[in-house]
Amino acid sequence: MKKTLRTKRGFTLIELMITVVVVGIVAAMAVPRFSKAWERQQFRSENRNLISKLRLARSHAISNKQPFGVYVDQDARTITVFQDIVSPSNMTFDDGDSTYVVDTLPHECNFIYTDCDNGVLVFNPNGSASFTGGGNYVLMSATDVSLSYSMLNVLASTGRVQSETNFY
Repeated sequence: MKKTLRTKRGFTLIELMITVVVVGIVAAMAVPRFSKAWERQQFRSENRNLISKLRLARSHAISNKQPFGVYVDQDARTITVFQDIVSPSNMTFDDGDSTYVVDTLPHECNFIYTDCDNGVLVFNPNGSASFTGGGNYVLMSATDVSLSYSMLNVLASTGRVQSETNFY
């Protein structure tokens, strides 16, 4: 009887351990980059959320032929879209105004500045924006991993929103 040697297929315990260690090292190197990318994406999302609220107010003003506004409360960290019913000529957010949407900023995002008086920007039925000041909003996100900065500018004549975002 002839014995043939069969080659044994498989991995040794040492080979498996080395593979697990290498995968662990690569994963440990990728986590900081992933968390920074995740925070940047969250900031972009909040920036788009603010742009969307401004565009929503403009769209409602045009379609309903009524003044609609956006109120930014820096202390409460909220963005409110409202129909300006009580005193449309004053461009203020009053108790009797009809509220459509109220959003709260996540804790890592902060409003640094808005040059609209009382934090209110009102869109007219023709789509133009009425505000006292420059129509600028500055949003910032600062965490242990990243610093992000965004400036939104609303053009008074058309009500269009322009955005400039920087990451550091």
